[in-house]
Amino acid sequence: MTPSRSDAYRRRSPLTPGRWALLIGGFLLFLLVLFVVTVRNADADYRRDEARAVATAKTEAGLKRIGSVSKHVWDETVWVVTGKDAEGVEWIVWERASGLVKEKLEDGLSEKRIRELFASQHPGSDIVRLLPGWFDNQPAWEIRYVADPDTGRQSIDFYAFKDGTKLKTYDLPGRKAG
Repeated sequence: MTPSRSDAYRRRSPLTPGRWALLIGGFLLFLLVLFVVTVRNADADYRRDEARAVATAKTEAGLKRIGSVSKHVWDETVWVVTGKDAEGVEWIVWERASGLVKEKLEDGLSEKRIRELFASQHPGSDIVRLLPGWFDNQPAWEIRYVADPDTGRQSIDFYAFKDGTKLKTYDLPGRKAG
């Protein structure tokens, strides 16, 4: 059998199965790199601000070892840094726009003690979030908790850092569970 003239003019496709696999693999690698760059870029500002808060705590507050760093946003944005100085004394530092507030950790309520105080005032309530912050122009603990397990409604309590005095409660709107 002789091939027809049209068969002689046909060319093979330049995209063989191996080349298709290479093309698809390259595209998937491109998407992966794009995803990683996007994620890193999304939290770059937060990480930069966190590093700046740590540097400020070390230089201006005299902390040598950092324990934790958290950002608290309510009436104002405050970075809260805990750590130890050269003598091993534990400190907590609130970095506000107007300056630093530095307290010995032992002079205020610890996280364990504020949990105990909260549990005595709200037996059976589950804590959603507990973090140090700034409220009513003073250092405070913010506790977000499930106020009503049947509806899922949550509340936020603020307690003074120094003595655990309850400063304010905010009831958040909830929705019916289920």
